[in-house]
Amino acid sequence: MTNLLKAGLTSLAILLPGLAAAADPHGVALPPAPELPALYSWTGIYAGVQGGYGWGSGRLSLGAPGGPLAPQDLRGDADAAFGGAHAGFNYQFGGVVLGLEGDIEAIDGRRRLDGVGLAARLDQDWQGSARARIGLAFDRLMIYATGGASFTEFERRVFVPGSGLGERLTSARTGWNVGAGLDFAFTDHLILGVEYRYTDFGKARFTGSGIVPGLAGEQELTTHSARASIAYKF
Repeated sequence: MTNLLKAGLTSLAILLPGLAAAADPHGVALPPAPELPALYSWTGIYAGVQGGYGWGSGRLSLGAPGGPLAPQDLRGDADAAFGGAHAGFNYQFGGVVLGLEGDIEAIDGRRRLDGVGLAARLDQDWQGSARARIGLAFDRLMIYATGGASFTEFERRVFVPGSGLGERLTSARTGWNVGAGLDFAFTDHLILGVEYRYTDFGKARFTGSGIVPGLAGEQELTTHSARASIAYKF
């Protein structure tokens, strides 16, 4: 019994220092916690290309009350494909991203409108925009809203079918746009995006030079567009 008691006391003496060390967290160095991966930063300059399709409606009002040309409205679709380039800058603080972006696009906007005794052809070869953006970042994914100014140039050809009478009128227009989109940073430098945008170029009034008697008019154009883009972040 005495030998058994001595063996028990000896074992207890060996275990006590280890138990004390385990009870004292300052006595044993724990392994460092692994570092969390850094979140993606949207801050920086970027540039890229985009393409898409637009749809909407165009209206051309011709003639004036009391004039030799009977007033009439010519309406038609404003569907067209486009493609171009864009560049911008983002600044991120927390989960909010603020940015500025501009783009320029070639557009295949050619359509003919037929009325009573008159016809018109409207051509639109390019369009551009300058916009502000505000987004919410979820690491490599960002959703954003955008809006700003739009720019384009229209060429109107108004003619009397079969008579040889016609006029060509060209005018630059400034409008506004608003939209929303989604960007995804596929790599640290490669950004893929999709966007919807509504554009309104307002009302453009014009008068003829007299070749077509009494020619005066007003043009309206509103479009919706969907575009996909790829950009490089520097």
